Amino acid sequence: MYNKVKIGEKEVPMLSMASVDLYYRNIFGQDPVVLQTKGIDEGDMINFVLRMGFVMAKFAETKDRKEMLKLNEDAFLEWLDQFERNDIYAALPDFQATYEGQMLTSAEAKKNTEEQTEG
Repeated sequence: MYNKVKIGEKEVPMLSMASVDLYYRNIFGQDPVVLQTKGIDEGDMINFVLRMGFVMAKFAETKDRKEMLKLNEDAFLEWLDQFERNDIYAALPDFQATYEGQMLTSAEAKKNTEEQTEG
């Protein structure tokens, strides 16, 4: 699933494919499927979604397997530092929707457009 997520004033392309879980595990040393299966608390979930946002952004940017395998925690922190704290946290629902393969923001926009044209 491809989506552009607005983080502050910046639109960030993100791509969620079956392999993003494997790239996440390679970069952060945790299996996202296991994390989600065993259940995690809210703080850990925020951290997971933030990190998955990074993986999806880098995957949309490169799609090059060799480049993806070079990513690490330092690259994540460098990527994160380009955004304001409040902006990145406000974008978390869009990160999660992209990861889950849903376009919640687009569905709402389409619904609102349809309502406006009907009235």
